Amino acid sequence: MNIGQFAKKPELIKVELTDPDLVETYGSTISFWIMDAIDINTYFDFFKSQSDNDGEKLNRLMRELIRNEAGEPAIASDNILPVDLALASLTAINERLGKSRTKPSTQEAGKQPE
Repeated sequence: MNIGQFAKKPELIKVELTDPDLVETYGSTISFWIMDAIDINTYFDFFKSQSDNDGEKLNRLMRELIRNEAGEPAIASDNILPVDLALASLTAINERLGKSRTKPSTQEAGKQPE
């Protein structure tokens, strides 16, 4: 297969925060949208800023990643989310974008295909 077959234009997907504690606190589920794929630079920035506990960069990235239904940024530059929503949003984004997993792209020497 040609790798180009897998390239596509990113699309908005809806994310719902359904944690019972959040629903109780805010009165309903909380929704936002993200792109279903991001460029590799943003991907690495997102995961590195989490492992480095870089709150400033995470705030900036959350403003870039979290969108409204029209695809526009959902968090104004001078606003912040409550901590519980910020952490739940980060977790939800993590789950949708996946974590970096090292996989060999070629067969390891000496191993036969299964």
